[in-house]
Amino acid sequence: MKLTTTHIKGWVGGLSLAVLISFSSCEKKNNLFDLDINVDPNNPTQGSVRLLLPEAERNLVGFLAGLRNTQMGMLGQISSSDSYGFGANSFYGSWSNFYTSSGKDIDEIIKAATAAGNKPFLGVAQALKAYGFSCMVDLFGTVPFAEAFAGNAETQNINPKFQAGKDIYDACYKLLDDAIANLTAASPVSIGSADILYAGDKTKWVRFANSVKLRMLITSRRVNTSAASQIQAALNPTGGLINGTSTDFTFNYGRQISPELRHPWYTSAYLASQDFNYIEVDFMFRMLLSKDPRWPFYFRRQNTRILDQNNATDRGATPVQGAYLVLEPSAWQQGIAAGVLARTKADTQYLAGFFGRYRGDQSGVPQDQDYRTAPGVYPAAGLYDDRSKAPTLLRSPVNQGRGDGIFPMLTSWMIKFWQAESELAYNFGTPRATAEAAVREHINYVANFGLSRDPNSKAPTALEITTYVNKFLADYDAAPTNEAKMNRVLFQAWIAGWGNGFEMYNALRRTGYPSNLRAPITLYSQFALRLPIPATEGALNPSAPSPLPVYFTEPVFWDVVKFKF
Repeated sequence: MKLTTTHIKGWVGGLSLAVLISFSSCEKKNNLFDLDINVDPNNPTQGSVRLLLPEAERNLVGFLAGLRNTQMGMLGQISSSDSYGFGANSFYGSWSNFYTSSGKDIDEIIKAATAAGNKPFLGVAQALKAYGFSCMVDLFGTVPFAEAFAGNAETQNINPKFQAGKDIYDACYKLLDDAIANLTAASPVSIGSADILYAGDKTKWVRFANSVKLRMLITSRRVNTSAASQIQAALNPTGGLINGTSTDFTFNYGRQISPELRHPWYTSAYLASQDFNYIEVDFMFRMLLSKDPRWPFYFRRQNTRILDQNNATDRGATPVQGAYLVLEPSAWQQGIAAGVLARTKADTQYLAGFFGRYRGDQSGVPQDQDYRTAPGVYPAAGLYDDRSKAPTLLRSPVNQGRGDGIFPMLTSWMIKFWQAESELAYNFGTPRATAEAAVREHINYVANFGLSRDPNSKAPTALEITTYVNKFLADYDAAPTNEAKMNRVLFQAWIAGWGNGFEMYNALRRTGYPSNLRAPITLYSQFALRLPIPATEGALNPSAPSPLPVYFTEPVFWDVVKFKF
């Protein structure tokens, strides 16, 4: 509880009455020191599920969003953690965040809703718990589960046992089945506005629970001998899957400044304190060469000036290892061959705006904020990049963009990519058509979002979309095997994963695809097969694994690929 002057005045004003009541009670009890008689309404022992649910949802989103940049960096999209130099406690904050906020709140909702027979809230909390813990397993491999959150229980346990990832997955499947049963049971309880993600719509929560189950089955399919049949059944569950924008599991940021509710990418790239990471140049350039219609929605250039290599200051700010494309002959050759660049002043200024780094670049960070390519209108609700107009600096006193972006966690197009992968893996369905639908849906999703946030956005033409999709389909058809086709599909999923990180981090570890990602310039370790369990947890909890797993050599339970550069 936050103290205010109103509270303090209230307490002071009520002091004499409190004293009288206290002495009156003492006379009756004849024991001046028997003070265990009051219940403090400001410190309840159990929270209301209606108050806990929005905080649990917000905190779970915060936990996941806090790791988004790390995973996208490991995937070669931005320069965060792209050389895998993790310390022993690099993820202590994320670990603690889950166990002391979102995970704890969800656990309290389950206890309270179970005691009250409140099935709708119980179902939502069970679905969130399964999603949260399956993500924890995907990230850390082995974590406390059954004995977690008992630090203040009647039988206290401050050293919860770590459980195997597969066992936690099995428990999460049971949680999801129970969640669906509770969400479909008759109940007079309305969730309503307490739910900030689905506004209390139980049918959408059933779709979410079914989609989480499919996600887990896809993720762990390489170590599941029954995966083919189970995935096919999970693709057509009772109650359905997430199947469109209205059912997508996304978090919507706001436009409010105080308190700050805007997308973190927006606040770090568009405000005066600008400190957004570099965007990986290879990621941007590949999208340009393929004439990807999402490019101007993803990225926003800031500058057209070419840094003078005869000037020491400019030279010190120039991206190294060929990442400053405007000065690279090979970049011009590729761009001209692809029909996206010409040797004109306008295109020279355009290419100068591609200001980022190649992954693993550990050189110093100069004062180059006004040159860096920034996140665009999708998903951060920044600005659209109109190639026909000169870009403006983002650190302007004039507010630019809105910031009411989104965090796409589980979406319809993700499910289509998973379906295409499984159709190729197990020879059923129509993977080509499924993959095409995924790509088209995501392009339209990005464009529609951009058009709704920045009035200067321009919708890609039907010809532009079809040209891009046909090029993908030609590459798909040319692939000689289903595995090679899967590689093409997951490259498209990698492009579509901008703003998420989680699903492609899983896909790369699960399959080794896409296999054509650029290797980091510098590697402090090999590819991170998991995140390191915080050394603090290992030191303070005798139930933790000893020694703790090594993050770049010991994979999570479902990873049989053990990807390496």
